[in-house]
Amino acid sequence: MNDAELDTLLRESAPEVTPPQGFAAHQERILRDARDRRGRRLRVWAASLGVSVLLVGGGSAAMAGAGMETPWGWVADNVFSFSNGAEMCFAGMQVKFEGVAEDSAIVREARDFVGTIDVETLDTSRAMDELIEGNRTATDEDGNLSPVEMSDATIRQLALSETISTMLWDHLEDAGYPMDPSPISFYTRTQGCNE
Repeated sequence: MNDAELDTLLRESAPEVTPPQGFAAHQERILRDARDRRGRRLRVWAASLGVSVLLVGGGSAAMAGAGMETPWGWVADNVFSFSNGAEMCFAGMQVKFEGVAEDSAIVREARDFVGTIDVETLDTSRAMDELIEGNRTATDEDGNLSPVEMSDATIRQLALSETISTMLWDHLEDAGYPMDPSPISFYTRTQGCNE
């Protein structure tokens, strides 16, 4: 038996339905009211379509202008930029994940957390001091003092990334997510910070 035969059998075996008394008049009144409203509905539909286009277009423009796009073609979870004197230091930060779905609770939690950090007011002084001291006291493979030279912009960018990643791991651990190993990683890519 194919679908057409089944459909025929179902129609033939169904009980005959008779319309209730006065149904024709009721149906005529509904159709008349619908015709009267058709002109108004067309105007409302056209206006709704126009608003929808504006919202979708405006929303796309807002997403594109949200400041989270990177020069490398991906959208960051958070960004920062500052002038290093010669050019703009730009960093895009992104939560990466492995072994879990993009819409999993830990990924959403991590992205929400990173996305809400105000990088402009974040205190990175401790991480900057540690980097400066580590660079000043660095040694080579023979154990000889070999200070590392880094620009202020590079130190600032590294301190910001280190501070945010530490905050992220602490936040996820406090929220009860497994951290050893964690399916989450934190990625920062920079441009113009090495001058």
